[in-house]
Amino acid sequence: MKFTRRNGVFLIVALFAAGAMLFSTGVTGQEEGWQIMRADYGHKELRVDVMDRLNELLARVGPNGSIEVTSQNFGGDPAPGKAKSLRIFAKNRNNETREFEINEQHFVEARLFLIRRDDRGDRDRDRDDGNMLRIIGAYYGVQGRTVNVTELLRSRVREGTVSFVVTNAALGGDPAIGSDKILIVVYRYQGNETATAVREGNTLTIP
Repeated sequence: MKFTRRNGVFLIVALFAAGAMLFSTGVTGQEEGWQIMRADYGHKELRVDVMDRLNELLARVGPNGSIEVTSQNFGGDPAPGKAKSLRIFAKNRNNETREFEINEQHFVEARLFLIRRDDRGDRDRDRDDGNMLRIIGAYYGVQGRTVNVTELLRSRVREGTVSFVVTNAALGGDPAIGSDKILIVVYRYQGNETATAVREGNTLTIP
């Protein structure tokens, strides 16, 4: 199962109408510079950690951009058939904490958050690498029980390709014993951002 979008269709960089974002409380134009401490995506207790992915997306769209909250953008669907949301736990320069909750198909406004410096570096490397394969995010498991295997996938890239049989041993353990698991990988290749899903026991080959 594979889908491809060109030229940032995954990442909708535009201003949106007032009220498009649903926060736990209201947000004014002066409330900027929140530092992200944690972020998860899903439905109720069926959630996955998406902090790294969120920071990467924020770096890509820049301070004037926005990010649509979708399963495609956040590495897969942890709760099929359920209404999902993105939760962002952040603090400001006064160490005050706040939870932002944005419903699926609504938008994160980048200007509210600090962009990590190393993610800007990743964005610059994307420009430099051009057509090279880059693993953006990878998650293995079943709904509500997934593990982030992004770094493991990155370490398996050899000469611009990655290919191996999807097994618990290959991915560092079994996050959902007794269940048929799926590996979801989001990657960039030749200027296109693509996601692919491979069932346990089958072979992942990229590109």
